[in-house]
Amino acid sequence: MSLDLSSVRIVLVEPKLPENIGMAARAMRNCGLSRLVLVRPVNHRSVAAVRPAMEAYALVQSAEVHLDLDSALQNSKMVVGTTRRGGQDRHPLVTPDEWVREFLPRAEGQEVSVLFGTEKDGLSREAVNRCDVLLRIPTHSDYASFNLAQAVLLVAYELFRASEQLAPRVARMDLATERQREEFYRHLEEMLLRIGFLHANNPGRIMASLRRLFGRTGLEEREIRILRGILSQMEWALESKGDGSKRR
Repeated sequence: MSLDLSSVRIVLVEPKLPENIGMAARAMRNCGLSRLVLVRPVNHRSVAAVRPAMEAYALVQSAEVHLDLDSALQNSKMVVGTTRRGGQDRHPLVTPDEWVREFLPRAEGQEVSVLFGTEKDGLSREAVNRCDVLLRIPTHSDYASFNLAQAVLLVAYELFRASEQLAPRVARMDLATERQREEFYRHLEEMLLRIGFLHANNPGRIMASLRRLFGRTGLEEREIRILRGILSQMEWALESKGDGSKRR
């Protein structure tokens, strides 16, 4: 069975140049993608966006526009971020080809959002922390930064290639929504702070690694319920023993 591209959304987070919105839309149409999402964009219906979009301007006109990531991602079952930066809190990074072959089939037929950050700074730490998988496009070591629309084209092309081929035999999973995963992560962080596993002054670094760990597995709704049940039982155990106020 081939990959269905209709469930894949390209999400541009705070794009600053309307030209890049138009060129990204053109790249999407070249590769058979049709769902463009904009978070706090510049004027995306200006002449500067129309010209480079050419015949793909309809994608710009029909784009979903959101004021924040919460509303943009609330129904997504897999959230993928693009970055050129490494670091312990962004490990592991996979190539677009690896993601399409090894991770994407798990979300077959379910909403998938691929995030691209601003032209200057890329995705914020907040946005990166919302991602289940992080992609880095291979480049020459001398210069690793792509133009926004170029990055969209390269990822979109890998998706297009996969749509033309037989998908790997990976079982489809009934993935939890982004909102369900965020509620779980908040619950997990609260409990890890409570038992002293996380430092209150800097919980984000380990939480980023845990997010990526769970993101790679592809958490299903039932698994989220089990994990949150475990956390709730831990809370009850702490409170019953009078240890509910412990902090590190």
